[in-house]
Amino acid sequence: MILLLICLISVVQCNPTGGGFGAAYSWVDWSEAKTLAAQQDKPIMVLLHKTWCGACKNLRPKFANSKDILRLSESFIMVNAEDNEAPSSEAAFSIDGGYIPRIVFLDSAGIVRPEFINNNRPDKYRYFYPSAPEILDSMDNVLKSLKYKQEL
Repeated sequence: MILLLICLISVVQCNPTGGGFGAAYSWVDWSEAKTLAAQQDKPIMVLLHKTWCGACKNLRPKFANSKDILRLSESFIMVNAEDNEAPSSEAAFSIDGGYIPRIVFLDSAGIVRPEFINNNRPDKYRYFYPSAPEILDSMDNVLKSLKYKQEL
């Protein structure tokens, strides 16, 4: 019984269905992300979103159906923070506000890297990504800038 309860808690925490952002992704719980990133020498990609958010609902199918994002995600530790899940409330993730959806990148040491923004956004919402190509550009930029080996 206890083992079943532990399994259920871990399933809820790591959001295996991705909250509509794709069950095929290897989502991990924030509590494990930094350790895994250090062990695997991979950067972390944190997706912050809310279940009720219109822009989040619009992004979900674009993200979930992108084979390119899925392929490149294998070079990252992927964290899906839905609603108020960690690390949503941490100050380091409100770099330029609390809008959603937001994608924030960290290096393998678990340090937020604020320089990795959506370069297509001239406004103050630099961590907002409305399309798959914009997400891919930033993912690729992170891997190249931090010199991580991309998974093939």
